[in-house]
Amino acid sequence: MLFSALLMIKDCQIMRLIVRIKEKSVVNELRSLGKVLYVSELTNIVGIDTKVEDAAKIKKIEGVIDVRESSKGVIAV
Repeated sequence: MLFSALLMIKDCQIMRLIVRIKEKSVVNELRSLGKVLYVSELTNIVGIDTKVEDAAKIKKIEGVIDVRESSKGVIAV
């Protein structure tokens, strides 16, 4: 049983997205498509973990300005 559960987790591809939104009311709709990790208080940025196939649905939500995959930044000195 544990092995089959691990296979299901492996098959479900998760991606982390940074979503720029027009207004905070969009957050409730994002919650239905994934796990909201972060909602910025100062900017309209939301961090979300979602399934790969749901990423296209997020892009089509009215009120979503921009969607990009999360990445680690490099600071040049």
